[in-house]
Amino acid sequence: GAALAAALACQGHGWTAVLFMVFALTCGYAILLRLTEAGGRARLLGAYGVTWALYAGSSVLVETLVVPLRHHELLAADAALFGEPPVLALRGVLSPGVNDLLSLGYMSYHVYLHWALLQVVISNKNGLLFGARLFTAFAVGFLGYLLYPAAPPMTAFPELFSTPLAGGLLTHWNESINGSMSSRYDAFPSLHVLITLTLLAWDWSCFRRRFWIMLLPSLLMLVATLALRLHYAV
Repeated sequence: GAALAAALACQGHGWTAVLFMVFALTCGYAILLRLTEAGGRARLLGAYGVTWALYAGSSVLVETLVVPLRHHELLAADAALFGEPPVLALRGVLSPGVNDLLSLGYMSYHVYLHWALLQVVISNKNGLLFGARLFTAFAVGFLGYLLYPAAPPMTAFPELFSTPLAGGLLTHWNESINGSMSSRYDAFPSLHVLITLTLLAWDWSCFRRRFWIMLLPSLLMLVATLALRLHYAV
């Protein structure tokens, strides 16, 4: 549904795309709820698929509905809070090696998310509570994407960054991953932060060993959101 919606939007059929996307996702999810057991493997995996469809289609919805973009407001809020927005204060401060390390931390989000999800799916335990926490957090994030869309600082304000981000293979790999993702207005809220904190809270209660394993990568990810010019401190 999201892929067809994007194609329709590119051809100028904006409202057709929106209506089709909403209809397809609503019907698909209704069927999923009807046919699957609460907290079961099929429902968790189905909800995961719906999550990625919403992520891929959120920018299409924003552009089709002409929702005002908010990155100027977010940068101004950072300036009001900190004097100089942290994303700008970090320009040219960190070495390529540090940026590579932070890029690795930023990408650890994908490892953490899928590790936690697969662990619950394979064990077939605690699926209802885990799904409620994880996908509620995603819902909050998508609501922010649609109501308060904003592009990342590196794409919203290229004139403020006179030099490319210093880094090696990992930094460039992380940039390519973020550049190729379908959501262009995903800077508020930071789902990297929101989902990671949700998973850490879950693991503190249910999977303490993974909490300690993922704590350091998660802290690196928090710093990376600003150092790599991907989010706003606010």
